[in-house]
Amino acid sequence: MFVCLGNICRSPLAHAVFEDMAAREGLDVFTESCGMGAWHVGEPADARMRRTAKDRGVTINHYARRFEPSDLDEYDLIIPMDRSNMKDLKRYARPEHMDKIHLMREWDPEGGTEVPDPWYGGPEGFETVYDIVERSCRALVDDLKKGKV
Repeated sequence: MFVCLGNICRSPLAHAVFEDMAAREGLDVFTESCGMGAWHVGEPADARMRRTAKDRGVTINHYARRFEPSDLDEYDLIIPMDRSNMKDLKRYARPEHMDKIHLMREWDPEGGTEVPDPWYGGPEGFETVYDIVERSCRALVDDLKKGKV
């Protein structure tokens, strides 16, 4: 489960990129994304994010949904895009959930802590987010294939 604030930019992109990579690698995984807030529930992913993904060969077919505490029981990995989302998730988590929660950039080979929110910026922010998510998802897929996660 990929998590961001509104579930219309970063987490639906991570969901689509990861799902595409996992399928190409023959991994049988179930992936979703959600947002900590409910502002965009039922809306498609941001048009700028969809366009950026499409330009890179990935289609985002997604309608926003809000995080539910039961998601912590349902998913093996909960991957927030930034520390604020992580903090919010941990408020709902019981001790047995803590090992499931990992920041997206824990898998980024270039390092970093947070996937920046491109919402208020221009097209270059969406490109940057795509690059970060693509690198991180590639490493996550590789770790899953090796049984490291």
